[in-house]
Amino acid sequence: MIERPKPSGIDVLCSLQHFAIITYAVPAKRFEGIFPERFQLDTIEINGQELGLISVVPFIDVDFTSAVFPFPKFTMGQTNYRIYIIDKETGERCVWFLGTTLDSWTLAVPRYVWNLPWHSGRVSFDCERDKESGLYNKYRMNTISDWAPASVELVQGESDKLSFPGFPDVESALVYLTHPLAGFYYRSDNKLGTYRVWHKELAVKPAKLVSASFKLLSDLDIVKESEQHSPYSVLIEPINEFTIYLPPTVIK
Repeated sequence: MIERPKPSGIDVLCSLQHFAIITYAVPAKRFEGIFPERFQLDTIEINGQELGLISVVPFIDVDFTSAVFPFPKFTMGQTNYRIYIIDKETGERCVWFLGTTLDSWTLAVPRYVWNLPWHSGRVSFDCERDKESGLYNKYRMNTISDWAPASVELVQGESDKLSFPGFPDVESALVYLTHPLAGFYYRSDNKLGTYRVWHKELAVKPAKLVSASFKLLSDLDIVKESEQHSPYSVLIEPINEFTIYLPPTVIK
């Protein structure tokens, strides 16, 4: 959709393994007061009800390294929590980050140097894929964290279908859910921050949720504990590649 901007400086290249997007559709009013007035919730309508979408995105960063220079490669588990929004100043569809858990000592840079809302967590994956189909026979992720403990179990089957109520077609939904390139957030000093990524079209496939527990979502009363077993959609891609443009920007 968009050509890759040429990396420079400290931009990062990383492959994201066991990349999943678990999305919930909940009443729009639950997002009130979370982000500043520059943004509006990007909503869909189902059965006459206006709903906002929020996704939990777990994965393992593999080959995390400089996009420009020879540099050591790192591997670390990560989980992002993001709300789908529209930047009213530009009209761009983007995401609002509630925050991230990261399983790595490198957390010190984004958290303390750039003031990103990133938090420490011990992230573990237990995954198995069918050799012929490539689908996941087992997908389990567990995060031990003071900020956002989480666990999820997914499974895939040949009969799983893509279904996105509230969208005109599958392609529109996939662009919406998988292709936001700009992220915004409140820094730890309460300033507004942003950074951008780039990736080619994601080759996601549907999956089913076996179980889930995302304490952050229930603590914020965005997705109640009883609702977390009924996601709007679940998508998985075994591995993909992202370019991350750094450093993040402070918006005055």
